[in-house]
This record gives sequence, structure tokens and C-alpha cells, in this order.
Amino acid sequence: MKQLRNKEQIDTQSFLEKQLDLGFNPKWFITYHYKHPSENVRQLRETNNLYGYKDRIGFKTYGDMWNQVSSYNNMERKRNSYDCLIDDTLQIKNVILKYLFGIKRFNQTWKHNFPNLFFFHEKGKVQLQYHTHLLMPYVSNELNSVDTLTDIFNTSIRTRRKCFSKWKSIHIREIDCPSKALSYLNKETTQTHNSLDYTNSNFLPV
Repeated sequence: MKQLRNKEQIDTQSFLEKQLDLGFNPKWFITYHYKHPSENVRQLRETNNLYGYKDRIGFKTYGDMWNQVSSYNNMERKRNSYDCLIDDTLQIKNVILKYLFGIKRFNQTWKHNFPNLFFFHEKGKVQLQYHTHLLMPYVSNELNSVDTLTDIFNTSIRTRRKCFSKWKSIHIREIDCPSKALSYLNKETTQTHNSLDYTNSNFLPV
């Protein structure tokens, strides 16, 4: 395990390890990205030369160019707003609960056995825009495979929330070592930013 660098990171790692001790057993490591304003612009090939040599490339926007500049700036601010990120995560979580776990009444905590979903938000090395990692436990047997979950996340779930990136697919992989996964996802936690989403994650009671 990498040496922890600050108190917030140390405390978070301790909390996550306690969740493992209490029975948290994540099976799936899911990564998804959010729509970037550049996705509203697409390349338009204006010529068709052999092998593309000296082809002229234009760009098509959706609507008036000046309005697009304002829209770009607004979306960029939204994608870097932690409050907006938390709101988007709540909507995404509700879609996951509905399509993978059959939970439609999200306030009826006494009626359903809510799964332990742990959300982590990072900006990566370039610090450009948030992306999210989700740790999720086993789902029903008929859905419990990489191929099936990849299909569901990139169709049924992805198409129901506009905040998802249209260009980047949702990536699913199986977790071999939960403690290593949690340690990895705690790497960007600092005194001013905690990668773990305490608002939307479903924790085991301590």
C-alpha cells in the first residue's frame, strides 16, 4: 500500500477498511465520464481527397455559434462544480438502483435491502474535469458478468441521464482485491478534497 500523505487521506482509508471489516464486498469497478462541452461540436469533412491528403475539415455546432460559446462556458463551469457533480451522482444512483436492483421507491429504506454503492470522484492528472468510479457489489446471477453489465450501463443506464459522456463508454471490470481498489480510489484525497462521496454512497452502519 502506498504511504498516505495527509490526515484526511489517512482517516478516509481507515473508514474504508472498517467498511470492509463490517462486510462490504465490492464485486465491480465501474468508471464513467461526464459530458464535456466539446461534445457539442463535431468534425465535418468538407472534401474527400484520396487517403484524406489535404482534406479540409470544418466543425459543425448545434445552433448559433455565439450561443454555443455561452453554452460551452456554462457547461464547463457545471462540470467543475462539486455541487452539480453530487446532484448528477444522485440521479445516476437512482437509475442504477432501479435497473439493476429493482428499487423504484428510493425513500423506502425500510422496504428494500439497499446495496452498498461507493462513489469516488476524481479529476485525474490533468485536473480538467471530474470523472467517477463506482464500487458495486454482486447483482442478480443473470446480470452478474462483465459483458452483461457493460451492455446495461452503456444502453439502459447511460441513455437515461444526459450528464454521461456521449464519446466515452462506461467501463466495467471485476474486482480481485477490494482493499487495493479502495486504496487506489483514495489516492487523490487531500485536506481540501475527499474523493469519497459521503452524500451518495450507501455505507454499512458502524
